Amino acid sequence: MNAAEGFVRTLHQADVDTFFGLPGSTEAPLLEALRADGGIRYLLGLHEGVTVAMADGYARATGRVGVVGLHTTVGTMNGMSQVYNAARDGTPLVVTAGHKDRAVLADDGFCALPDLPSLLRPFTKFSWQSLTSEAVPSDLARAIHFALAPPPGPSYLVVPEDLMVQPLPDGLPPPPSVAHRGLAQLPAPAEIREAAAMIAHARRPVLVVGTHAAGATAELSAAAEAFAIGVLAADLTDLAVLRFPTTDPHYLGVYGEQADALDGCDLVVAVGCRVFFPFSDRARPQLPPGAKLIHVHPNPSEIGRLQTTEIGLAGDVGAIFTQLTADLEAIGGLDEATRRERSAFIRTASDARRDSAASELASHRGKATSVARVAAEMGRGLTPNAIVVEEAVRGSRLFFRHSTLAPGSEVWRSTGGSLGWGLPAAVGAKLGRPDRPVVLLTGDGSFQFSVQALWTAVEQKLPLVVVIIDNGGYLAVKRAIEGHLAVPHDKRVHPGTEISGIDNVTIARGYGAEATSVSDPEAFGVAFAAALHSPKVTVISVPVEQNRP
Repeated sequence: MNAAEGFVRTLHQADVDTFFGLPGSTEAPLLEALRADGGIRYLLGLHEGVTVAMADGYARATGRVGVVGLHTTVGTMNGMSQVYNAARDGTPLVVTAGHKDRAVLADDGFCALPDLPSLLRPFTKFSWQSLTSEAVPSDLARAIHFALAPPPGPSYLVVPEDLMVQPLPDGLPPPPSVAHRGLAQLPAPAEIREAAAMIAHARRPVLVVGTHAAGATAELSAAAEAFAIGVLAADLTDLAVLRFPTTDPHYLGVYGEQADALDGCDLVVAVGCRVFFPFSDRARPQLPPGAKLIHVHPNPSEIGRLQTTEIGLAGDVGAIFTQLTADLEAIGGLDEATRRERSAFIRTASDARRDSAASELASHRGKATSVARVAAEMGRGLTPNAIVVEEAVRGSRLFFRHSTLAPGSEVWRSTGGSLGWGLPAAVGAKLGRPDRPVVLLTGDGSFQFSVQALWTAVEQKLPLVVVIIDNGGYLAVKRAIEGHLAVPHDKRVHPGTEISGIDNVTIARGYGAEATSVSDPEAFGVAFAAALHSPKVTVISVPVEQNRP
């Protein structure tokens, strides 16, 4: 057995069944080992960023580690921005790179960079280059371990090609087990009881649900009912996954989007989010004046990092909220007057949110198709248990205002800021969960970053729906310029903002996808419903006016 075959054996031991990649000549030994083994499917992407984001989507969908192989220095650098996205979102990824052999590295030859792991070390949990062939299987096992260990995130392993072909010694012990079940974490009982009492006695608390609360939807829903507390999604700058159903009667929208939801708020219970993660100094979420903070997060280092915390509870979010609800019952539950007052407030805030959205939609009727109307049609057409991958950028807030998320469904986003994540992540999601509907909502600019992912989707015969919001430019940049000029709308053409003239339908068909352009909202609803039931990759391009969210 050579080191490449030991590498593949280690993947099997870690229950890895899919390897994403875009290889070069240095990966020849590994590619042959994968072919000869035949038990791990190799998924080819046409750009390194695409392969990393596909592995990201696959890891999110399956709950297992995503594994991707890049080609030496240049492939690593092409994929780096999507590794950064994974780091920001806490996705367990193992990124590997086949490097040039050590003789070439010693002479600073083609593609040489002797300390390649240093490139990714600032935003990976483990970044290493194998030093001997014997170490390759154990190094890979360590990379997988670090990726899965709480809090999860990406790791990076470089293997020079000459090591991969060397035989492993007889009797070499197997690499350490990489099975990871997480850690059973629960704060001290007294701390949870204190938090339960604080929530029960607050006048108007709100629950803010972030990315790392995604695995505790049932517990959060039960707590919202028990405490009669309104629920907000974390600000979109910090929201990578939302599983809390927006049809739940306690759901009041996105934090900071609607003043009514925070009216009189004296306590924020932030769960699984960074408090607070700014987009810019001007767009920085804040606690309501005079409000206190309870911060619940699986990663203790996040608690109190940016915001003074009254009570911090580090550990398993589901277990903590199960105990919070139990402690509330132990003290007799919520008194009826408090429950009536809180419930009335939630109804009022919910009605205000619904009326505001309806008014905005009404203002768009009779005009060109808007993001708001597309989002509303998507919400009406989505089937249960759907995964919606959202990378609409400037249209994101309109999507969250006007679409709906039924129980069992979820929205995925990326908080890293590197565009092009959405389409390949959706491909990875569908590969990992072929039983679930997967829909991508993307901007035309984001679509062009990773359009090559359509090839992989078509090759794999994936029933995938891609909705492109086509406003002919980088609208976020245009709005930033208008903000800089302090004008509501500037009709002048500014550098770097226009990408009109691209025929997304023809491009999608060139990759083998079904594709159409729809400019009428009702016609979009019909096309979207048909795409959801199609066995093929279907791209719907929707020209929209550049309306302000």
